[in-house]
Amino acid sequence: MTVRFVLPPSWPTLVGADLSELSTQATTIGQALTWLVDQHPIFGERIFDGERLAPWTIVCLNNTHILDLDTPIPAGDHELQIIPALVGG
Repeated sequence: MTVRFVLPPSWPTLVGADLSELSTQATTIGQALTWLVDQHPIFGERIFDGERLAPWTIVCLNNTHILDLDTPIPAGDHELQIIPALVGG
């Protein structure tokens, strides 16, 4: 199984790298996100609030909103989207 990340357009500039082909073999959402932060620590504060998913971050697996980091990733190829919540009014 392969999990390909779909990241916010501004994130590659944070690390100065092309992230379009970034993928992992993780089996849970939490493992996938931890792997991403291990590769690019600057993303940690954008994804996590302590040990939890940050309230300003939306994570979707194949366009399905995920709230639980222990959510398993089924066999096959998948896209994991990370969407920063927009604030304002």
